[in-house]
Amino acid sequence: MKLLEATLNLHRVWRQWLWLVLGCVLVGHVALAQAQQESFTRIKAVKLEPARNAQHPGWNLAAEFDIQLGQRLRQALDRGLPLQFAVDFKLTKSRWYWMDEETASASYTLNLSYNALTRTYRLVMPSGAYNLARYEDAVAQMARVSDWPVLRKEQVKIGEPYNAQVRFRLVLTELPKPFQISALVNSEWDLSSEWLSFEFTPRQELLK
Repeated sequence: MKLLEATLNLHRVWRQWLWLVLGCVLVGHVALAQAQQESFTRIKAVKLEPARNAQHPGWNLAAEFDIQLGQRLRQALDRGLPLQFAVDFKLTKSRWYWMDEETASASYTLNLSYNALTRTYRLVMPSGAYNLARYEDAVAQMARVSDWPVLRKEQVKIGEPYNAQVRFRLVLTELPKPFQISALVNSEWDLSSEWLSFEFTPRQELLK
């Protein structure tokens, strides 16, 4: 009898352990599926570089983003809804006696749409327009910004420190009204990175 009870107890322990493992696996799959359905973006790299145009000295922005359109956004795009995105830049200077002074600001807009007849994605950027067969190629092109003039020499004081900020976002105000309302209550439409801040001190020698 004791041997039988011990065997039954061992079976019960194994069943409980098995259910626990299966439960963990199921939770992991659900979490992964949810993560794949959500939209997100983050900034992978960003820097200010001296402009190549000697007649208009200043600094250009180069940045790289990690962008993922969630399931709802992707479906809306593939059904013909054009999406507008923006890269925002701000430069501020700290003031001990008041709020930070905004020295410069700029926005870089990108428009992404899908043509069901030609089965191509069209991406319009300040640097040009692109027709791409694959969604992945369109997002990869959209995720890189280079040689974007954001700052003129006369806007800053050489040698003084400034705080630069950059972010990537979906422009919700450009969506049709029903989609704007949906975006207010549905996180799947929330495609906006946090502001990435970094210190920038303009140097005269870099402009030569």
